[in-house]
Amino acid sequence: MSELPELRDELTRLEAEKSYDGMLAVRERILAEHPDTEDAVEALYKIGLHCLFHGRDLTQATQHFEQAAKKKHPYWSAAARTSLGICYYHQGRGQKALFELRRVGYAEVPSEHSITALSFMETIHANEAEEEEVDRVRLERIKQLRQLIEKLSDTSSSDLGQYLFSLAAAVHDDGDRGEARALLEQAKSLGPDVLGAELYQAVVSGF
Repeated sequence: MSELPELRDELTRLEAEKSYDGMLAVRERILAEHPDTEDAVEALYKIGLHCLFHGRDLTQATQHFEQAAKKKHPYWSAAARTSLGICYYHQGRGQKALFELRRVGYAEVPSEHSITALSFMETIHANEAEEEEVDRVRLERIKQLRQLIEKLSDTSSSDLGQYLFSLAAAVHDDGDRGEARALLEQAKSLGPDVLGAELYQAVVSGF
């Protein structure tokens, strides 16, 4: 049996090589050899992503996300539950999708996962022409984004830039174009080195 540090190092090497099948094999070993670890929850989630994006197997992806969500890890289980809700929606299980997304979106402490879950809830309600629900979820997302930005206000990070951009989009959709422009300028001031080329271009292009 391989030790976890050795398997982590192997994952790092394979990720640098973009060896997706190799990473899958190592994560399956982590599940088999170290099933009760934090690494195993991460492995379950990322195997689910592999099934979804590389294997194009929605059923297998859903099963892995379900298992990871049940582990109740504060980070990886929340990520898995968000992905699970999205999978349910694409399986035509809209109410179950919203149930899982609400469990992440209405967290006591806002996080990147709660923001993502709320964003997908907003999209689902928009697709169903449920405008009151769209507005209600958007207001919650705006509130949480403001809280996250406040926590990061003394930093210069790509996370801060992403939250500023997301808040700009949300308030723009809510009709406040003036604040949206101000938020984009604030994000732009972080610069491309902090934001990364793709996010910086999105910020510069605006809405």
